[in-house]
Amino acid sequence: MNDAYRERLEQYFASMLQAKQMLSMGILTPKDYATIDTIMAEKYRISSCSLYRGIDLIYGEFRGNMSHYKEVTQCQEE
Repeated sequence: MNDAYRERLEQYFASMLQAKQMLSMGILTPKDYATIDTIMAEKYRISSCSLYRGIDLIYGEFRGNMSHYKEVTQCQEE
């Protein structure tokens, strides 16, 4: 992992820590949290396939890890 990517990850984690605290306090809904996660990941250029993403895909509205079509192909290309 290079220094620039590590710095982007740290910034992403700092942002998401605030959102996670608001989620646990009931200020945000899980849907709001997922939207914020997507925006922050795009801002800090963290791939949607990254293991560092904080979205729990098993317990969200959609119950499953990932589609076996579009998302898998997208992750393999990145």
